[in-house]
Amino acid sequence: MDYSVYKIIHYVGIFTLMLSLGSLFTKYNKSAVIGHGVALLLIILGGFGMQARMKTFYVAEFETGFPNWMIVKLVIWIIFGGSVVLAKRGILKGAAAWIVMIGLASVAAYLGLTKPF
Repeated sequence: MDYSVYKIIHYVGIFTLMLSLGSLFTKYNKSAVIGHGVALLLIILGGFGMQARMKTFYVAEFETGFPNWMIVKLVIWIIFGGSVVLAKRGILKGAAAWIVMIGLASVAAYLGLTKPF
């Protein structure tokens, strides 16, 4: 597939994730959890598809793997995945949930756009 198709898949996943998180942190329901899971799948599919098209993965003489910015984005993706537990148990709710999730999304957007390290 083309790079732009992966980018659209990635963006649709991001929009779906933010919508489902908004629903999860206001009132926990099963359809929001399903949307959350689908969103995470779309984000990871689109993200890795874009990176494969950009050939971001590097292979050095003795070193292979992901760039550091991509590892940080994967950690943020895992935190977003665990946010369902935070919502279900009521650990994070209200304005704090919004600030944390928007902050994480902002950091992920910054890393994706600038690829600083």
